[in-house]
Amino acid sequence: MAKPFAVERAMELSASMTLIGVVLDVVSLTDLTTGTASLGGWSMWALVAGFIIFVFGLYWLAGFLRNVRDFKKLIEEQSKATFIKELDDVEYLAWKLPTRYEEELQEKKRRLSVK
Repeated sequence: MAKPFAVERAMELSASMTLIGVVLDVVSLTDLTTGTASLGGWSMWALVAGFIIFVFGLYWLAGFLRNVRDFKKLIEEQSKATFIKELDDVEYLAWKLPTRYEEELQEKKRRLSVK
């Protein structure tokens, strides 16, 4: 079964969301400070929405990068005994990450002859 689009493209989506939040905040702050009213009086709401989008995107991006870091640390283990001991954690992280990480886990299990 294929993974959801949000899981497969988590890096791109979270980075885009963070960037969109920053752009929205910059535009609304520029509008508020110059008084041009290009947003038609919605500058304050756009600032709040941009901040919320930025925070959510940054949280999602940080969680994704933390999971990738933890996965890489666990998958680099050379000892078969230690790898088997940590196998549940590695499989859970591979499940939460895009498909390419599951494929990397399967390759590691095949190299170490782990079922």
